[in-house]
Amino acid sequence: MGAALCWVAVRGKTRDTVLDELALTGTGDIEDIPESPLVGARLADGWYLVVSNEDLRFEGQDLLARLSSNCEAVTCFVDEHVMFSAAYGWRAGEQQWSIVHDSARSIEHLAAGGELPAEFAAIRDRLAAEQQRAGGQDAEVDFIFAVPVEVAKALTGFSHDEDVDGAAFEVLTNSAV
Repeated sequence: MGAALCWVAVRGKTRDTVLDELALTGTGDIEDIPESPLVGARLADGWYLVVSNEDLRFEGQDLLARLSSNCEAVTCFVDEHVMFSAAYGWRAGEQQWSIVHDSARSIEHLAAGGELPAEFAAIRDRLAAEQQRAGGQDAEVDFIFAVPVEVAKALTGFSHDEDVDGAAFEVLTNSAV
């Protein structure tokens, strides 16, 4: 069974502001692993994270532009069922960069654009080399899938499939009725 989720990390706004802008409310219930439909957590370096395990909540351009106004945001989409992953960087209401892997196009597919993070090239090159060692296009494993995920983690410290030291995930609910 694979993961299908999205998350956004915001740096430069308070937890309360992020939750207000996303129409979410904290419940006070805490979990060690982000398994509930919506959870939030403080990460290192001033990031506040919201994970959605129920829908593609953070895919709207208008939402991300508004959320990233006067701050920066990184969002990541993961669907391990179809081996699709994507990460996007936003700052001051504008998308700065994008990295997308869609194995339906090719196991080696990777589309990247904008002002890419400095970490991108090394991560891409390392995982592309792994893909080639495993058989390239004919490999039974998809290393390129991890490129957007690892870039997002390098920036925020969060990856959906790794423990986050010291993070307490608060269960969130929709505040819009």
